[in-house]
Amino acid sequence: MKDLRKAHAPTNGGSFRKARPGAKNVQVPLSMSPRPGAAELVQASGEHAYLQKGSFNPRFRNRTSQSYRLNMLNGTSNSFEDVSLGRLAFGRATLLLVGSALYPHRMTAALTLFTLLVFYRLLFVYTEDKREPRLIKPRFPLIGHAINIYRHGSRHFVAIARKCGLPIFLLPMPGGRIAIVTTPALLSHVDKNPKAIAFAPIAALVIDKLSGLSKSGSKVVLDKLMGEDKMEGYMNAVMKDIHATLTPGPHLETITTQVAYDINGSIRKLHGKTSRVNLLHWFRHEFGLSSTNGIYGPENPFKDPKVEAGFWAFDDNISDLLITPKANVTCPSGDRGRADAWKGFEYYFTKNGHEKGSELVKIRYRHAADRGLSNLDIGKLEVTMIIGILTNTVPTIFWAVYYIYRDAQLLKDLREEISEFAVKTTNGQGESIWTIKNVDLNKRAKLLAAAIDETFRHRTCGISSRYVTEDITLDDQYLLKKGTIMELPNNALHSNSEYWGETVNEFNPRRFLANPRSAEAKAARGAFRPFGGGASLCAGRHQAMSQMLGALALFIMSSDCDPVGGEWKFPGAHGHTIAAAVDLPSTDLWLDVKPRKGYESDYWLLDPLAKD
Repeated sequence: MKDLRKAHAPTNGGSFRKARPGAKNVQVPLSMSPRPGAAELVQASGEHAYLQKGSFNPRFRNRTSQSYRLNMLNGTSNSFEDVSLGRLAFGRATLLLVGSALYPHRMTAALTLFTLLVFYRLLFVYTEDKREPRLIKPRFPLIGHAINIYRHGSRHFVAIARKCGLPIFLLPMPGGRIAIVTTPALLSHVDKNPKAIAFAPIAALVIDKLSGLSKSGSKVVLDKLMGEDKMEGYMNAVMKDIHATLTPGPHLETITTQVAYDINGSIRKLHGKTSRVNLLHWFRHEFGLSSTNGIYGPENPFKDPKVEAGFWAFDDNISDLLITPKANVTCPSGDRGRADAWKGFEYYFTKNGHEKGSELVKIRYRHAADRGLSNLDIGKLEVTMIIGILTNTVPTIFWAVYYIYRDAQLLKDLREEISEFAVKTTNGQGESIWTIKNVDLNKRAKLLAAAIDETFRHRTCGISSRYVTEDITLDDQYLLKKGTIMELPNNALHSNSEYWGETVNEFNPRRFLANPRSAEAKAARGAFRPFGGGASLCAGRHQAMSQMLGALALFIMSSDCDPVGGEWKFPGAHGHTIAAAVDLPSTDLWLDVKPRKGYESDYWLLDPLAKD
């Protein structure tokens, strides 16, 4: 077996390389081989073979949201079926103009056509209707906002919202106009109109592009997204059943139980020794396996390191893959990575591995297979779905560890809270075993849950996107025309002092423990949307919270940790992909993790099955 310690050896002290200046800000969620040993995992700081020479470098670039990526892809039009035609015509005219330089006799015609299309686009984008939200014009016509989104990501929306103070506004973009909603009141109106302001068309376009489906597979995914028969289509039907499967009940319990047992194994690897870990990479591996084991069962393709590494290479390159015309040329790392992951999942479904998996994977397989998709296309869809499972939980627990351990009082208070319901027993060897029931974590670990919520609030970068399927007036005030793309940036709410007070920039979990009737709690009501809302409410939120509560509880009860160098330095942060609702760190953290003082020989375990 390949020496993973060599493959993962850091070359620059474990730091990530800084984002390349001008990096894209565009965004829109097997063969079985032995699992690497604990020593290899703890020391591993690099990615797999898809990354360039150097330390673990998931190509940290500032990215934007799903919406802008979709605008770049689709533009705005009068019908969903024609949503990309304006953008496509504009792009072809541009190519014609460039090509005409090689053929001078065509220059005049090409220039004329290009000029007419530019004029048409400017006329469409800047035409204002008094009933519509205010149009915020950029300094540089048409491309100004695109440039700023390219540079600043979704925070550009926040900056405009703070400057103009409007609950909703329009931004002209190369592909059309996008509507930005920034207040809880208007977001509520959006959530109450899922037919006129739809999520499925946006989700289908992104999934189709990222999954690289066959023509027949693409047709299935994009079929019947709207209209009276929309529930007959793949997207709406599978989304409905995913939500049903992941609501609290026996199907979800099967997943969370396996996840808890895997978390026990992850924490046990750190027992009785000091381990130097690259925090984000460690959680990527451990969370990746625990989550996917719970879903895919004993034949989990993620147990193959090539599949695991391929997925993370895919995840790190989502933004490029979404807009590139030729992925194997312009984004070879991400394209090779997803291809390796695809092969693993195709093999998984071919040998019926899903039959030993959770109800979630069985339902997804059934919806796809019943519509004639091949095992390869089904595997491709599954790899894309994993983005929603892992892209946000991994950085969230990274940031939670960072914020908790740099605050000695908060760490002390959390340990005291969990100690109230942790149960100590002794095994046959005289070793102390501390058991924490999942049910107690969910009901009694209020401060721990608040710490996770505050982590979400501080590091959110997510944007929910919608497609306006028919003209609609929001709150009897704002006309949104059919074909508009709508963006709902969470950080516009989470970073607004109007809702969170003067301490908005401070990490203070106790704000979530305030009396619900207090002025503070009332002001923040409706302004916290870590899992989105309405039609795009995250189906996996219950599983995600269960996993993060369990992993954090075991980690802080069993381990002390210190940053290499002795100081908890802020590692920098930015959103990196369309699916990212939580910032990635710009640099990873090297930590020396050791047994907690006074509990050096004790074991800590989750009990997912115990009841009240």
